[in-house]
Amino acid sequence: MLDQLAAAELSEVNPHLRDDYRIAWITVRFAARSYASPHVAATYAVLGLHPEKVWPAIVEQRKALLGRWYEAFFPSAESSLPPKKPVHSVGRVEREQAA
Repeated sequence: MLDQLAAAELSEVNPHLRDDYRIAWITVRFAARSYASPHVAATYAVLGLHPEKVWPAIVEQRKALLGRWYEAFFPSAESSLPPKKPVHSVGRVEREQAA
């Protein structure tokens, strides 16, 4: 398994995905050595952050780089989703379709 992860990492051109393969490789090694939280330790080893803090750090970096243009490139989830359908019971829909 480690050989497959190493080969995948070497052939990956995207640096972010290479980091993912490296984290996976280190995670497997730490798990084999019975680390309590191998994924957390591996993420710290590669990125220097707890896994739960990686995405917020990415967002903050994007905001710092893009400034006022951030929303144009990464619209908020609320503004990019279509409107929700109204709530109703399934029985009512079946009655309406039968009519």
